[in-house]
Amino acid sequence: MRYAIKICYDGTAFNGFAIQPNKKTVEGEILRRLIKTKIIESRSKNKFQYAARTDKGVSAFGNIIAFNSPANPLKAMDGIQNIWITGYAEVDEKFNPRHAKYKIYRYYIKNDGLNLNEMAKAIKIFEGIHDFSSFARIDKRNPVREITKTFFHAGKIIKIDIYGKAFLWQQVRRMVAAIIKVGQGKACINDIKNALNGKRINFGVAPAKNLVLMDVVYDKIKFKKITPDELILKKEMLNDAIKKMI
Repeated sequence: MRYAIKICYDGTAFNGFAIQPNKKTVEGEILRRLIKTKIIESRSKNKFQYAARTDKGVSAFGNIIAFNSPANPLKAMDGIQNIWITGYAEVDEKFNPRHAKYKIYRYYIKNDGLNLNEMAKAIKIFEGIHDFSSFARIDKRNPVREITKTFFHAGKIIKIDIYGKAFLWQQVRRMVAAIIKVGQGKACINDIKNALNGKRINFGVAPAKNLVLMDVVYDKIKFKKITPDELILKKEMLNDAIKKMI
Protein backbone atom coordinates (compact mmCIF):
# COMPACT_ATOMS: atom_id res chain seq x y z
CA MET A 1 0.00 0.00 0.00
CA ARG A 2 1.21 3.53 -0.79
CA TYR A 3 0.36 6.31 1.65
CA ALA A 4 0.35 10.07 1.17
CA ILE A 5 0.60 11.87 4.50
CA LYS A 6 0.03 15.58 5.11
CA ILE A 7 2.40 16.91 7.74
CA CYS A 8 2.68 20.10 9.77
CA TYR A 9 5.95 21.13 11.38
CA ASP A 10 7.67 23.97 13.19
CA GLY A 11 10.54 24.79 10.86
CA THR A 12 12.40 26.82 13.49
CA ALA A 13 13.22 23.53 15.26
CA PHE A 14 15.00 22.03 12.24
CA ASN A 15 17.90 22.63 9.86
CA GLY A 16 15.52 22.49 6.91
CA PHE A 17 13.44 19.65 5.50
CA ALA A 18 15.93 17.55 3.52
CA ILE A 19 18.11 15.03 5.33
CA GLN A 20 21.68 16.20 6.11
CA PRO A 21 24.56 14.47 7.88
CA ASN A 22 24.75 15.23 11.62
CA LYS A 23 21.89 17.74 11.48
CA LYS A 24 18.30 17.56 12.71
CA THR A 25 15.94 17.82 9.75
CA VAL A 26 12.26 17.07 9.15
CA GLU A 27 12.96 14.31 6.65
CA GLY A 28 15.68 12.83 8.84
CA GLU A 29 13.43 12.62 11.92
CA ILE A 30 10.59 11.03 9.96
CA LEU A 31 12.81 8.47 8.25
CA ARG A 32 14.46 7.59 11.56
CA ARG A 33 11.08 6.87 13.14
CA LEU A 34 9.70 4.91 10.15
CA ILE A 35 12.78 2.70 9.93
CA LYS A 36 13.02 2.20 13.69
CA THR A 37 9.38 1.05 13.87
CA LYS A 38 9.88 -1.12 10.76
CA ILE A 39 7.12 0.66 8.88
CA ILE A 40 9.63 0.93 6.04
CA GLU A 41 12.97 -0.78 5.37
CA SER A 42 14.70 2.11 3.63
CA ARG A 43 14.08 5.35 1.79
CA SER A 44 14.83 3.84 -1.62
CA LYS A 45 13.12 0.45 -1.21
CA ASN A 46 9.87 1.99 0.03
CA LYS A 47 9.99 4.92 -2.44
CA PHE A 48 9.95 7.66 0.19
CA GLN A 49 9.26 11.00 -1.55
CA TYR A 50 8.15 14.51 -0.55
CA ALA A 51 6.36 17.47 -2.14
CA ALA A 52 8.50 20.41 -1.01
CA ARG A 53 12.03 20.82 0.30
CA THR A 54 11.54 23.76 2.66
CA ASP A 55 14.55 25.78 3.83
CA LYS A 56 15.93 26.04 7.35
CA GLY A 57 13.44 27.91 9.53
CA VAL A 58 10.49 27.58 7.13
CA SER A 59 7.43 25.88 8.63
CA ALA A 60 4.62 23.92 6.98
CA PHE A 61 0.94 23.37 7.62
CA GLY A 62 0.54 21.01 4.68
CA ASN A 63 3.70 19.48 3.20
CA ILE A 64 3.26 15.97 1.80
CA ILE A 65 5.33 12.81 2.14
CA ALA A 66 4.59 9.48 0.46
CA PHE A 67 5.95 5.95 0.78
CA ASN A 68 5.02 2.30 0.39
CA SER A 69 4.30 0.24 3.49
CA PRO A 70 2.46 -2.98 4.36
CA ALA A 71 1.28 -1.41 7.64
CA ASN A 72 -0.63 1.77 8.45
CA PRO A 73 2.05 4.30 9.54
CA LEU A 74 -0.09 6.79 11.47
CA LYS A 75 0.47 5.44 14.99
CA ALA A 76 4.17 4.89 14.34
CA MET A 77 4.60 8.54 13.36
CA ASP A 78 2.67 9.90 16.32
CA GLY A 79 4.75 11.85 18.82
CA ILE A 80 7.66 13.00 16.66
CA GLN A 81 8.70 16.25 18.29
CA ASN A 82 7.59 19.38 16.38
CA ILE A 83 6.08 17.30 13.53
CA TRP A 84 2.36 16.50 13.35
CA ILE A 85 0.17 14.49 10.97
CA THR A 86 -2.85 16.49 9.75
CA GLY A 87 -4.17 14.16 7.04
CA TYR A 88 -3.57 11.02 5.03
CA ALA A 89 -4.75 9.18 1.91
CA GLU A 90 -4.17 5.84 0.25
CA VAL A 91 -2.81 6.58 -3.21
CA ASP A 92 -1.78 4.88 -6.43
CA GLU A 93 1.61 3.15 -6.53
CA LYS A 94 2.82 5.69 -9.10
CA PHE A 95 1.93 8.71 -6.96
CA ASN A 96 4.77 11.22 -6.67
CA PRO A 97 4.03 14.09 -4.24
CA ARG A 98 6.17 16.50 -6.30
CA HIS A 99 3.63 16.32 -9.14
CA ALA A 100 1.14 18.66 -7.49
CA LYS A 101 -1.48 20.89 -9.08
CA TYR A 102 -0.08 23.78 -7.06
CA LYS A 103 1.55 24.75 -3.77
CA ILE A 104 0.48 27.60 -1.52
CA TYR A 105 2.99 29.61 0.49
CA ARG A 106 2.01 32.29 3.02
CA TYR A 107 4.27 34.98 4.43
CA TYR A 108 3.42 36.95 7.59
CA ILE A 109 4.55 40.58 7.96
CA LYS A 110 4.04 42.99 10.86
CA ASN A 111 2.57 46.21 9.51
CA ASP A 112 4.86 48.97 10.77
CA GLY A 113 3.41 51.81 8.70
CA LEU A 114 3.91 50.10 5.35
CA ASN A 115 2.26 51.38 2.16
CA LEU A 116 -0.38 48.68 1.74
CA ASN A 117 -1.73 49.95 -1.57
CA GLU A 118 1.66 49.80 -3.25
CA MET A 119 2.40 46.38 -1.76
CA ALA A 120 -0.92 45.02 -3.04
CA LYS A 121 -0.06 46.29 -6.52
CA ALA A 122 3.48 44.89 -6.34
CA ILE A 123 2.47 41.32 -5.55
CA LYS A 124 0.23 41.16 -8.63
CA ILE A 125 3.19 41.90 -10.93
CA PHE A 126 4.63 38.48 -10.11
CA GLU A 127 1.63 36.62 -11.53
CA GLY A 128 2.31 34.79 -14.78
CA ILE A 129 5.42 33.21 -16.29
CA HIS A 130 8.68 35.05 -15.58
CA ASP A 131 12.44 34.65 -15.30
CA PHE A 132 12.99 34.78 -11.51
CA SER A 133 16.79 35.07 -11.64
CA SER A 134 16.65 38.21 -9.46
CA PHE A 135 14.27 36.53 -7.04
CA ALA A 136 16.01 33.25 -6.21
CA ARG A 137 19.29 31.73 -5.21
CA ILE A 138 20.14 30.37 -8.62
CA ASP A 139 21.53 26.89 -9.19
CA LYS A 140 21.52 24.83 -12.39
CA ARG A 141 17.74 24.78 -12.61
CA ASN A 142 15.76 26.79 -15.16
CA PRO A 143 14.93 30.16 -13.50
CA VAL A 144 11.62 30.47 -15.37
CA ARG A 145 8.60 29.75 -13.16
CA GLU A 146 4.88 30.48 -13.18
CA ILE A 147 3.02 32.16 -10.33
CA THR A 148 -0.59 31.19 -10.92
CA LYS A 149 -2.17 33.63 -8.45
CA THR A 150 -1.48 35.77 -5.40
CA PHE A 151 -3.51 37.25 -2.55
CA PHE A 152 -2.73 40.22 -0.31
CA HIS A 153 -4.45 40.29 3.09
CA ALA A 154 -4.05 43.74 4.71
CA GLY A 155 -4.19 44.32 8.46
CA LYS A 156 -2.01 44.71 11.53
CA ILE A 157 -0.45 41.46 10.37
CA ILE A 158 -0.11 41.37 6.58
CA LYS A 159 -0.48 37.98 4.91
CA ILE A 160 0.81 37.33 1.40
CA ASP A 161 -0.30 34.13 -0.36
CA ILE A 162 1.61 32.88 -3.39
CA TYR A 163 0.40 29.99 -5.57
CA GLY A 164 2.59 28.04 -7.98
CA LYS A 165 3.43 24.55 -9.13
CA ALA A 166 7.18 24.77 -8.55
CA PHE A 167 9.48 27.26 -6.83
CA LEU A 168 13.18 28.07 -6.88
CA TRP A 169 15.48 28.18 -3.87
CA GLN A 170 14.52 31.22 -1.70
CA GLN A 171 12.13 32.43 -4.40
CA VAL A 172 9.18 33.30 -2.16
CA ARG A 173 11.36 34.99 0.47
CA ARG A 174 13.10 37.13 -2.16
CA MET A 175 9.78 38.08 -3.74
CA VAL A 176 8.47 39.11 -0.33
CA ALA A 177 11.65 41.09 0.39
CA ALA A 178 10.99 43.13 -2.76
CA ILE A 179 7.36 43.72 -1.77
CA ILE A 180 8.41 44.87 1.71
CA LYS A 181 10.88 47.35 0.20
CA VAL A 182 8.08 48.73 -1.95
CA GLY A 183 5.96 49.10 1.19
CA GLN A 184 8.84 50.93 2.90
CA GLY A 185 9.39 53.24 -0.06
CA LYS A 186 12.89 51.82 -0.63
CA ALA A 187 11.93 50.35 -4.01
CA CYS A 188 9.19 50.96 -6.55
CA ILE A 189 6.97 48.76 -8.67
CA ASN A 190 9.06 49.52 -11.77
CA ASP A 191 12.09 48.03 -10.00
CA ILE A 192 10.25 44.72 -9.76
CA LYS A 193 9.15 44.93 -13.39
CA ASN A 194 12.71 45.64 -14.49
CA ALA A 195 14.04 42.71 -12.44
CA LEU A 196 11.51 40.36 -14.04
CA ASN A 197 12.56 41.67 -17.46
CA GLY A 198 16.21 40.74 -17.01
CA LYS A 199 17.83 43.49 -14.95
CA ARG A 200 19.70 41.94 -12.02
CA ILE A 201 18.52 43.59 -8.81
CA ASN A 202 19.15 42.22 -5.32
CA PHE A 203 16.19 43.02 -3.05
CA GLY A 204 17.50 40.85 -0.21
CA VAL A 205 15.90 37.83 1.47
CA ALA A 206 13.00 37.99 3.93
CA PRO A 207 13.45 35.98 7.18
CA ALA A 208 12.58 32.28 6.95
CA LYS A 209 10.70 32.11 10.26
CA ASN A 210 7.69 34.04 8.87
CA LEU A 211 7.18 31.73 5.88
CA VAL A 212 4.80 28.77 5.89
CA LEU A 213 4.00 26.16 3.26
CA MET A 214 0.22 26.28 3.71
CA ASP A 215 -0.80 23.40 1.48
CA VAL A 216 0.00 21.20 -1.50
CA VAL A 217 -2.99 20.49 -3.73
CA TYR A 218 -3.59 17.55 -6.06
CA ASP A 219 -6.28 16.55 -8.52
CA LYS A 220 -8.50 13.67 -7.37
CA ILE A 221 -6.80 13.08 -4.01
CA LYS A 222 -8.89 13.72 -0.92
CA PHE A 223 -7.06 13.60 2.40
CA LYS A 224 -8.78 12.35 5.54
CA LYS A 225 -8.25 15.15 8.05
CA ILE A 226 -6.60 14.68 11.43
CA THR A 227 -6.50 17.34 14.16
CA PRO A 228 -3.61 16.63 16.55
CA ASP A 229 -4.44 17.16 20.25
CA GLU A 230 -1.07 18.81 20.81
CA LEU A 231 -1.86 21.55 18.28
CA ILE A 232 -5.24 22.23 19.89
CA LEU A 233 -3.51 22.65 23.27
CA LYS A 234 -0.82 24.90 21.78
CA LYS A 235 -3.52 27.08 20.19
CA GLU A 236 -5.32 27.57 23.51
CA MET A 237 -2.08 28.33 25.34
CA LEU A 238 -1.08 30.95 22.77
CA ASN A 239 -4.56 32.50 22.82
CA ASP A 240 -4.39 32.82 26.61
CA ALA A 241 -0.91 34.31 26.45
CA ILE A 242 -2.04 36.93 23.92
CA LYS A 243 -5.15 37.80 25.98
CA LYS A 244 -2.99 38.30 29.05
CA MET A 245 -0.71 40.71 27.22
CA ILE A 246 -3.52 42.84 25.77
